[in-house]
Amino acid sequence: MTKQYDRKLFVILGVFFLLLAILFNVATISTRTFPAGHDLMLLAMTVMCFCNAYLAPQFVQNDERTKKIRERSMFYSYIMNIGFIIVMLTVLYFDILDVTAYQAVAILGALIIVTSFLTMVVLSKRY
Repeated sequence: MTKQYDRKLFVILGVFFLLLAILFNVATISTRTFPAGHDLMLLAMTVMCFCNAYLAPQFVQNDERTKKIRERSMFYSYIMNIGFIIVMLTVLYFDILDVTAYQAVAILGALIIVTSFLTMVVLSKRY
């Protein structure tokens, strides 16, 4: 596939996931079960698709710049994810939030996905 097709495909998938995320989030909010888990993952998939639509033309070339962006992104994401885990453990230990294990893992998974892809977008503008 060429760059243009990749970008269009990611935008189409992003819109699809956005519509699904809106539907699922409205349903879980109206039934007062937000966050159910899968609804946050759909939002994370939406962010991932739109970030990939932005990054696809740049990441087709596997040069030093893209390797540096990926490397730094994973480093920053790792640090932030450790922070997310510490905050989640603290919140769960002191019973600030009443969430199930599935919801906690889904929240952390969504945060990991969003963090890694958004840091790539930020770093691609920086480098």
